[in-house]
Amino acid sequence: MRVVKILFLCHLAALLFGVAGLLVMLPRPELWSWNPYLIEVFNFGISYAGSLHIIFGAATMLLFGWLLIGLRKTLIFFIASTTISLSMELIGTSTGLPFGPYSYSSFLGIKILDHVPYAIPLSWFYMGFTSYILASVIVPRFLQRRLANANTRLPLSDQASRRVTFWSLVLGTYFLTVWDLALDPVMASNNLPLHFWIWHQTGPYFGMPISNLVGWSVTGLTFMGVSRLLWRTNLDPKRISVWLPFGMYAANIGFAVALDLSARLWIPTLLAVFLGVVPASLVFYLQPARKFEKTVGASNSIFKRISVMVLQKGSWMIARRKVKLVIEGLENVPNTGPVLIAARHFHHLYDGCVLMKAVPRRLHIFVALDWVRKHWLRSFMELACYMVDWPIVLRSEQLLDKSDQNSQKSTRAYSFDESRIYIRHAMRDSVRILRSGDVLAVFPEAYPDIDPRNTPRIENSASLPFRQGFARLVEMVEKDEHTRVAIIPAGLTYVQNGRWNVTLRFGPALSRSDYIDSTCLVQDIEMHVRELSGERAGSVSMHTEETIQL
Repeated sequence: MRVVKILFLCHLAALLFGVAGLLVMLPRPELWSWNPYLIEVFNFGISYAGSLHIIFGAATMLLFGWLLIGLRKTLIFFIASTTISLSMELIGTSTGLPFGPYSYSSFLGIKILDHVPYAIPLSWFYMGFTSYILASVIVPRFLQRRLANANTRLPLSDQASRRVTFWSLVLGTYFLTVWDLALDPVMASNNLPLHFWIWHQTGPYFGMPISNLVGWSVTGLTFMGVSRLLWRTNLDPKRISVWLPFGMYAANIGFAVALDLSARLWIPTLLAVFLGVVPASLVFYLQPARKFEKTVGASNSIFKRISVMVLQKGSWMIARRKVKLVIEGLENVPNTGPVLIAARHFHHLYDGCVLMKAVPRRLHIFVALDWVRKHWLRSFMELACYMVDWPIVLRSEQLLDKSDQNSQKSTRAYSFDESRIYIRHAMRDSVRILRSGDVLAVFPEAYPDIDPRNTPRIENSASLPFRQGFARLVEMVEKDEHTRVAIIPAGLTYVQNGRWNVTLRFGPALSRSDYIDSTCLVQDIEMHVRELSGERAGSVSMHTEETIQL
């Protein structure tokens, strides 16, 4: 696998070299024309950069397939994809069918029969292989989880195999076509200094005819279907190391997105990210638990960081039109070390946005997902929480709905029996987060004042008592005898005047060791949070329910 990693790094370097050449060197010759060495680099890039990343990409996937999938299956896919795609491209450049009337320029290398650059069939292979591998991992895991959540008996093996085959072909073709949604508009765009192919008939999708998307889908589905027919079996997801196909797919989507952004093609950029990269990342979430944690924890850290950044910026962009924020006492939040923020819960959405905006460190938030009623939304929300490392809990009392329990088909995505499993995982993840020195925010009331769903509140002005779970969490973290958690009470005051005027106040740090037991700690934290929120201290009451929920 070391050689595979080297080839993949060469592929990434070639992609970056191509982006730099197209977006920096070509538009600004004054940066390189004065130096003979730089002139040679530029001439090399013009002659070879267009095909260099494709060669490295094909070599990477060939070796990866040989090592993890098998030489026979890899060669079958290589021959089927290159032969069928080349045939379709030759027909397309000669007749305009099925892609539409187009022709290639000379920037992708030598042309086969003076029509199709030799690199084009190789690009069909490595991106087609990548797309089908991703689909072959996602589909069986998704089907198994969906059947398990629905408490349905698993089908017989031949029925399951047919379903996996069908949906793997569909999803693999989908991933390949989404790549085209981002790539094709910019590669022939007038806003790009070079044209790699030229459309002789404009179409509605940024100058590209819709027939091209149909042609891409048909071509991809054909060589994937032929390969699967000759394989006679589906891929075994357990044998596949998913970081490489995902990295290959994300890198090539990123290459297209960088060019799209330079050409101000915003819609293809959004489609590529939300219809391509986000669904492809399910390969990590749908892995078995142990393999999932080992694989993603090591190889997906960069993607996680990007997810955190997008969440931080995006959430505040959503909230700032409705929220005007004032922050007080931020100096009470330590710059380093484990911090647990116990915050007042007022609004189901804006509280989290406000905390992410205010805290200058990476923030993890303890969230409840028992309100989710659709299985697809459950998968999406859990994936989103995983990518930003937010612990997930289920409030068991919300799942004790007798009407749902007695109905033949439950209207909830979660069952009551799952609540204990999720709380164990949430506590384990929370301990890990705090022992690693990060910041974790919890809402000890468990329910916000303003929530579109049913809550135990009698009226909006009534504050719910604090639950003791966060104090128990601190005790679990500090059992290692060297970690000390700074507990920060945080009050929130909302005043509506056209939009919400929100004041977030942080109190001085408290420590578990300063209290004789967790009950006294919770009482004192609750009192501080009420006072910081502008509430009367006399409103504090203790919650005696024996629960570990936060």
